[in-house]
Amino acid sequence: MVLLRDIKGQDNAVRYLRGSLSAGRVASSYLFFGPEGVGRALTAKAFLMELICSDKTSAEACGVCPSCRRIRALDHPDLNWIKPEKNRKIKIEEVRRAREALSLKPYEAPVNVCVIEDAHMMTVEASNALLKILEEPPAQSMLILISSKKEMLLPTVLSRCSEVRFRSLRTDEARNMIMRESGTDRDTAEFLACFSQGSPGKALEMIEEGLLDEKRELAGIMGKIAKEDNASCMNWNTDDRNSLLEDLELLTMFFRDIALGKEGLEEMALDRGLGSTDMYGYYRGYSLEKIYDIVGKLTRLRRALAGNVNPKLVAQVLPSALK
Repeated sequence: MVLLRDIKGQDNAVRYLRGSLSAGRVASSYLFFGPEGVGRALTAKAFLMELICSDKTSAEACGVCPSCRRIRALDHPDLNWIKPEKNRKIKIEEVRRAREALSLKPYEAPVNVCVIEDAHMMTVEASNALLKILEEPPAQSMLILISSKKEMLLPTVLSRCSEVRFRSLRTDEARNMIMRESGTDRDTAEFLACFSQGSPGKALEMIEEGLLDEKRELAGIMGKIAKEDNASCMNWNTDDRNSLLEDLELLTMFFRDIALGKEGLEEMALDRGLGSTDMYGYYRGYSLEKIYDIVGKLTRLRRALAGNVNPKLVAQVLPSALK
């Protein structure tokens, strides 16, 4: 069970929250803001355990009492945790239910708590309903918003929340967490730490979604393209927009690592396993100018795809862009 003392890489956030608890100056509303997958929700749980623990023997939560266990499992009677499905909006009905729950007297904890993950996904109507809670917070209540895109929140919502900032982890911090949680080897964890931009949570999600298998498959496809005289007659293996965007990001990383290898800077490569592939050996024969030209093409394709160019068209021209 993770307590505040166990949160890694977020010293400033933990120090601020601990200071609030020890001084008895806990705010009625917080915004936990920072990149995805760096421990925002985990820290919120740990903070609430410190606040609600029913068996404290010191300044810290015990982590094992019924209150702590129920906070961790998100089934505490005084906790309403809203987590929308991916890319789904948070509607006004959900916020209204949260407002009603917060207006009640806590059942057993000192406060009623509502946590809203991906708070930037609230509709305008939901945001306005939430504003009423923030302007006149019910007694014995706490609201915690978690977001990676605070610019999408209403300024009036932001102004009424105490902001707790979270940062991307250093590569070594993220790598060690990925190794511990997934059991991957050091080089793979290092690649994931870099590719996820210091977000262990995002890296673990990538593993679950098959990114490592996709990376191996991609190297095989590139090997075939490298041996094909007329790549323009080939099609990419997918024309799904999101899959293509991820492939283009991986390909850009591949060619960046190849360029580093040609410059004698292999130790700076994101993917240390790339050097053992046939594809790497083939493209090492390209000039630096040619490799940078390919990187430029991949960058333009990513921008075009992000700008709503037909993904089928991108899938058609991608193989020839790699020659």
